[in-house]
Amino acid sequence: MCGIVGLIDNVMGHIDENHLREMNDEMVNRGPDGEGFFIEGAVGMAMRRLSIIDIEGGWQPFFSGKKNIVAFQNGEIYNYRGLREQLENHGYLFNSKSDTEVLAHGYDFWGMEGLLKRIDGMYAIAIYDRRSRELHLARDRFGEKPLFYAYARGRFAYSSNMVVLAALPWVSEDIDLKSLDRYLALHYIPGDATILKGIHRVLPGERLVISVDAPIPQRERYYNLLLGSVKKISDEQLANLVEEAVSSRLVADVPVGVFLSGGLDSSIVAAIAARKQPRIATFSMGFSKVSHDESVHAAKVAELIGSTHYHFQFDEESFRDLLPKVACALDEPIGDQALLPVFWLSREARRHVTVVLAGEGADEVFSGYSYYRTFTGQRDFISRIKALFSSSASNATPLNRLIYNRVPVSPSGFPLLTDGGQRKNLLGIDMSDEDSWEKELMIWLDSAGTSLQKATVGDIATWLPDDLLVKFDRMAMAHSLEGRAPYLYPDLVQAGVRMPDVQRMHGNVSKYALRRIARNWLPDEILKRPKQGFVLPMKKWISQWFIENGSVEKYLSEFNIPGLDTCNLTMVIKNDLAAGVQRERLLFAVLMLIEWYKAFIKKRKELLVKYKKANNTIITEGRK
Repeated sequence: MCGIVGLIDNVMGHIDENHLREMNDEMVNRGPDGEGFFIEGAVGMAMRRLSIIDIEGGWQPFFSGKKNIVAFQNGEIYNYRGLREQLENHGYLFNSKSDTEVLAHGYDFWGMEGLLKRIDGMYAIAIYDRRSRELHLARDRFGEKPLFYAYARGRFAYSSNMVVLAALPWVSEDIDLKSLDRYLALHYIPGDATILKGIHRVLPGERLVISVDAPIPQRERYYNLLLGSVKKISDEQLANLVEEAVSSRLVADVPVGVFLSGGLDSSIVAAIAARKQPRIATFSMGFSKVSHDESVHAAKVAELIGSTHYHFQFDEESFRDLLPKVACALDEPIGDQALLPVFWLSREARRHVTVVLAGEGADEVFSGYSYYRTFTGQRDFISRIKALFSSSASNATPLNRLIYNRVPVSPSGFPLLTDGGQRKNLLGIDMSDEDSWEKELMIWLDSAGTSLQKATVGDIATWLPDDLLVKFDRMAMAHSLEGRAPYLYPDLVQAGVRMPDVQRMHGNVSKYALRRIARNWLPDEILKRPKQGFVLPMKKWISQWFIENGSVEKYLSEFNIPGLDTCNLTMVIKNDLAAGVQRERLLFAVLMLIEWYKAFIKKRKELLVKYKKANNTIITEGRK
């Protein structure tokens, strides 16, 4: 696990090493164990390392092809040993036991396309081919690792950290209103755009090629889930895939643990991991109120599987202190309430392990959310017939937009925070036009074979990479902890989304197939427990927050978010509070937006000063 960063600068014609070091140092939490650099002419590449595989010899960059290939990565390649053996059979010599060296030789032998077809992992890869003078970037299939980029008039930059790019003087820091519109609807920002106009994301399963001489990125998808016809899978086949997924994610030369909530998904992961590594560490978070405390169930699972269990109590009175720290750890705002306990749990787990496995992805792959029930068993023709007679708005109305459907839900049925009219009021402008990313997303979703498949892959393309995995990665990496998601093993995901609806959601039973095979590892007393929703006492906390910050007006006026009508937002919140209504999801999203912006402005200013000192002058030419 590392943080990576790089620059192409044809305006200056060279890379200032001090400047690159300052950019790299901003990611020290991602890699506290050391650093690596490659600088040649107008190209500069760097990384911060968190040592996971080959502690002594895994220092980047790695080279191949008579040092013509330069490879960096953030993440892990889980099947690197098998790929290494193949490359050795073709005459490649290895100087380390690192997975990143496999990327260097693999690119040299198979090319970028062939390499990406073969690797299984979570990664953001940067490979420079000195022969063709091309930089290749790629992000893993489901978006576990971040990768941002910016470009303008002879310059290109990429990084695992968005603020590193935002502080470059030639990158626009203006707020993107389309992204802000989506945030106010979803509490996260999906797609290739970010909250800032000048910075973009490499999408999950996407790769970029950038010519050093003309650094405008050429984008290409190298991976998409296959949708359409369903394919039944036996319990034995599915169980084998889950076993493979967990086993592959245990590879490490440092201590590994599991986040154990006590629910089905993490309990399966922990049970399999404990068989592979007896007495493996498991970690759970408890809460003072029984209504949202699963720790007693986690303790029971830990006892049954024989793990070394650590339990921590979330201090629910520390909301005021914790919120700014969580916001500071984010690249972009996310209004997910679970950020707080995940931040807390990551901090405590890091005292014992360097890697943790968790259950992210299982709900999307195996149909775990209650709102999916609307789509169960509905194929195209049946859906149209039912729509004629159904009283359900989500059935009666086609969900052919991301956030501008006639009912305030996304294509997955995910309930929005606001509708289009409310957002127009808050932004002062209609942002309902589709962009190219949304058009491509909806075309892909329409290729789904069933309504349930369409709903779940809608979340896999948005909610999963742009909320859940961001939360997991940023909160863990804030404490230099690597998080892994076994349920995102590509073969498992592909098998899961193509299962018949009845295997995924059987009547009111969610994750039906996963529950059936869970008996291989867990007793019925664990499996029969109903799913427990995650709830925090946000109503109380948010009310106290406004009181402690003077008032709603005072707090909202301290940091005006460009493009957001603060007066209208103040009226919305005050009217809700006066009426005894508190839209907790919306209000928490607003708090996170403001706290993120405060932290972002501060970090960007600090980095601008550091960059200026490193360069002795701020380069302003070419600014967009």
